[in-house]
Amino acid sequence: MVGYAIEACKGSKYISETYINSEADIMKKLCDDYGVQFYKRKDELAEDHIVQDQFNYDFLLNIDTENLVMVNPVSPLVLPEDIDSAIKYYEDNQLDCLISVREEKLQSFLDGKPINFNDQALLPMTQNLKPVQLCAWTVCIWNAKKFIEHYEQHGYAVFVGNYGLYPFDPVRSIKVSTEEDFKLAELYLSAKSANAEVTPEYYE
Repeated sequence: MVGYAIEACKGSKYISETYINSEADIMKKLCDDYGVQFYKRKDELAEDHIVQDQFNYDFLLNIDTENLVMVNPVSPLVLPEDIDSAIKYYEDNQLDCLISVREEKLQSFLDGKPINFNDQALLPMTQNLKPVQLCAWTVCIWNAKKFIEHYEQHGYAVFVGNYGLYPFDPVRSIKVSTEEDFKLAELYLSAKSANAEVTPEYYE
């Protein structure tokens, strides 16, 4: 899956340099094979309780860049044009941060309370609902200077400054967290590589 993320980055028109940020030495060999850079993450930043804010901050302190674009390897269906589209949105809207989201038009609850419809009225059609935006983390972008400054001042920085939520393709934002997710992504990639074309049949 890391290989898919590397290929997507290498195919981007805007990404100038690609790094794999990992504590695992085996990733160094992968980077050599793909011709990209390896950033050796400190062992203490590989613990289960470490979050995005912390390893972003560590990376940005040591790598000189204007903007950091994260392409999540657990989303193996991302294409170079997806990355470029997100970067263009980030630049066009003069954002300090971009977080990819997946939009769902479904009746939704939080803590047992409806958040995008009235449960004391006629059930609204799903197509008329305001979509719920779920953080997909497929592609995210941060202004390096703003991120470092905010982290050092507040101790967190993922949602920093003028941030935007970028709706991502629901299929290509598939996140592999379980074996079932992996099988779903694998099926999609297999079908895509086979270039299967299906001619629909219509009934009168």
